Amino acid sequence: MTDDSPETKKRIVSGIGMILGLIALAAAFLSPHIAEAIDPPTPPIEEVTVDLASRLIDAAKAKAAGEEYQSAATPSPKLPSRFIYPFVIGLGMIAAAFGIAALIRSEDRTMAGGAIALGIGAAVVQWSMMIVGAILLVFLVIAVFAFLTGGGL
Repeated sequence: MTDDSPETKKRIVSGIGMILGLIALAAAFLSPHIAEAIDPPTPPIEEVTVDLASRLIDAAKAKAAGEEYQSAATPSPKLPSRFIYPFVIGLGMIAAAFGIAALIRSEDRTMAGGAIALGIGAAVVQWSMMIVGAILLVFLVIAVFAFLTGGGL
């Protein structure tokens, strides 16, 4: 005999939404650390310096020979961490959708609301990190412009 009471059965969709929301919220707060862990390590400064010096030497040789230097453009590597931010936002929205589906199915309102809150919270945390970075960039540009024009902040 299984104990499938109506109370237990009516919380499946909201329970899934809560779990997805918790995962999305944890991933939103840990996304900088996750990105650092999955991206390949940056090359050492010595390697970058040697590469730059060899390109400068090649350009100088081409200029001395009267030729036009054609730089071998190395494409920037696509970092695996570029998928983290859309993934976290998508996972949060899926959790919120599960919460809305749970409300439509007349499941426990508290768990459904929690799934919606966790999902939207994960997306807001992810977007707020990007917005804070943009605001800091704007403040930096304003400070440099004020310094160059002689005005103060």
